[in-house]
Amino acid sequence: MAIFRIGSDFETAERAGAGGLHQINHLVRINPGTGDEDDVFHMIDPGKFFSNGDEKSKKNYLSTIFNIPVSQIELEYVDEVDDF
Repeated sequence: MAIFRIGSDFETAERAGAGGLHQINHLVRINPGTGDEDDVFHMIDPGKFFSNGDEKSKKNYLSTIFNIPVSQIELEYVDEVDDF
């Protein structure tokens, strides 16, 4: 099982006239055995847009990037992301 914690940016899409879409602005992979977190945001395209509520497309995208079967991906969402 691969667990990813995702933060979403809705404002950029809205300003670009693409309401109903969002971008990932935070991505952490969580080790289910230890709870350790690994910031993997640098491995994705931060400019990619996703439809709001379309979890399947995010899982498909992450499956391709990390070479993990879609059925093994679990997503958790965070509302607010602290700047690092």
